[in-house]
Amino acid sequence: MNPLNDDQLDELLRQAKARPPEARPGWPARVLAEYRQQRVPMLWRRVMGARLRIPIPAAALAAALLVLLGAALHRPRPPVIEVREVAAPVVRERVADRDCAAAPVVPPTQTAELGFKELRPVREIKPRVVRSIQDDQ
Repeated sequence: MNPLNDDQLDELLRQAKARPPEARPGWPARVLAEYRQQRVPMLWRRVMGARLRIPIPAAALAAALLVLLGAALHRPRPPVIEVREVAAPVVRERVADRDCAAAPVVPPTQTAELGFKELRPVREIKPRVVRSIQDDQ
């Protein structure tokens, strides 16, 4: 595209002044709404991004005062001791009559005691590697 010379640019300017473009209906309202929409986040960014310069000794003093104030206002709660009266259970003994049928007495079974002499070596070992609980199921 060739650049325009001064005469051509003057002609284009005369045409634009003779027939200026017209705005569509509702254009001012749309522009104002867009401006307000962009302005609100900018205000929050300015507020949240603001920097406050405080000398280090003043900041340390303020932090120490906050800690001391928190310690002074913090009162430990006294322990709550709750006392209840509980009635002791009454034991009532019952004596069975001699006429009642008693449950049959079963003699205890004899259990074999194993020692090291009775232990035998295992014939075959099948090791299994379990990586997680899901693999084991």
